[in-house]
Amino acid sequence: MKRLISEGMAKARNAKRFWICTWILIGLSLLQVLLNYAVEKQSSALDSNVDVSSVIFGMLGNQSLFMAIVPAMFVVRDFTQNTVRNKIICGHSRTKIYFAHLICFDAVALFYHIVATLSSLIFGLAILGGADSLAHGYVAYYCVHSVLLILAYASMTMFICMLIRGVSGAIIAYVINTLLSTFGMIAMLALNGHDKLVDLITCAVLDMQTSLLLEGITSPGEYPNSFMRVAMPLFALAYIIALPIIGVRIFKQTDLK
Repeated sequence: MKRLISEGMAKARNAKRFWICTWILIGLSLLQVLLNYAVEKQSSALDSNVDVSSVIFGMLGNQSLFMAIVPAMFVVRDFTQNTVRNKIICGHSRTKIYFAHLICFDAVALFYHIVATLSSLIFGLAILGGADSLAHGYVAYYCVHSVLLILAYASMTMFICMLIRGVSGAIIAYVINTLLSTFGMIAMLALNGHDKLVDLITCAVLDMQTSLLLEGITSPGEYPNSFMRVAMPLFALAYIIALPIIGVRIFKQTDLK
């Protein structure tokens, strides 16, 4: 499997779209900091809560777009060019192929996350200031939680691309979280008054977790309750663990033509 991982990482490093997405993320991080700075300038000093902690995870909700481009490099191209069959013929098991793809995907997704977070941090410190706000405990919690969310997004996207095995798989992987969020909102409206069930739905949908994460960062004091602070990482871990297991079982039964 080490050879498969090395091959996948080499494809990423040599792909122009990988580096284009990296620079786009850096540019968008700068843009969001400048927009926050403009908002701060328009607000009175008493009403303004904008500082570096407000922007540090500002790109978290947008990274799924860039993560949807990655499977086209690792998964979709392997199926469209029939490279997967060649790997199987060379003696690689389907389990190793799936997890090699997933490890490469996780590595690239985490790289994007680190680039976006560090860019926002550097630009935020330089333009907005507020380094003292980073010492709060919720920032450390969200640092760990954001990594789990990125890995959960990666597991879901990888799973969908393995199921569909075409260019449309990368597209559907990007929109599926929006659809889940929409259905989740409908379910929450239907369950109005059942607070525990509403909290469970929020924890179960990754985009809703992301929104809550960003809300807590941008509005200190409006943190998730203690139940959700425990449940959200557990649901993210469920995505990370369960989807690859299911994906491998399906992949083993897939007829490759």
